[in-house]
Amino acid sequence: MREGPEVILTSGWSGGRTPKACVLGLGLIGGSWAGALHQIGWEVIAVDPEQASIDEAVCRGWIQEGWNEVPPFMEVDLVVLALPLQALVKGYDQLVGRIPQGTIVTDVGSIKSEICSRAQVEAQKGPCNFYFIGGHPMTGSEQSGFGAANPNLFRNYPYVLTPAGDCPANVLQKLVDVVQKVGAKVVFRQTRDHDVEVAMVSHIPHLLAVALALATHDVSQEGGTALALAGRSFRELTRIADSSPEMWKEIMVRNSEAILGGLTLWDDRIKELRDSIQQGDGEAIAEAFRTAHMVRGYIS
Repeated sequence: MREGPEVILTSGWSGGRTPKACVLGLGLIGGSWAGALHQIGWEVIAVDPEQASIDEAVCRGWIQEGWNEVPPFMEVDLVVLALPLQALVKGYDQLVGRIPQGTIVTDVGSIKSEICSRAQVEAQKGPCNFYFIGGHPMTGSEQSGFGAANPNLFRNYPYVLTPAGDCPANVLQKLVDVVQKVGAKVVFRQTRDHDVEVAMVSHIPHLLAVALALATHDVSQEGGTALALAGRSFRELTRIADSSPEMWKEIMVRNSEAILGGLTLWDDRIKELRDSIQQGDGEAIAEAFRTAHMVRGYIS
């Protein structure tokens, strides 16, 4: 992080007034951000094309007001870009000239390469009037939309930040403080490392849940009644297959390189287990379970 003279930040960051945020997109994550910021004493406004989401957010008291389009100017200290992946860059571009100098902007996208690259390109063109720090909350739900939003959604879960190398240290610390105040555990990653690691711990599990659901359906179509026997393990393993198809098609296509690399590792492990089963090597199977148990112990 860049050290040096004090940088300019909006007055809400220095305590000159009540801090104010704008959330662009009141879906599950954006709506949860609105509620979480409200809980820690921020004023919150929002932009969302669905008037019903804005009305419900106002009704809950999470936002003071909202618009269906980005207004000409917003006097805010923080902007949370909680838009679909395919709309993040457009949302970023819409902020230019519409927020004060010294505003901090972050996003919640599960892929960081595209939006962070855009911010770097803009920074190379010349001084930008706001600071961008990529972000990704490692939590969520198979449900979507504002109705599923929860102000405690981030509590006790990792929250990845991917600051650029020249991000001023005091600017980064301001965002870290907010993320911690909403209950999340801050984790730092380089942009590329984030996309590779998240492919394994988030994107591929969704693919596996879909594959398991489809394979079990195939068995049932052949005259079996496997789905009638589905208990807790199957339900928990396939729960995330209920997630938004439209969102996940974008994730899978946009992070395909990292996902394919992770699937190669998965294939290698499946082959090892298949070979152990074919050879009747019970000890190898037991050792795989012991190792997996140890790996799960690393989850904080």
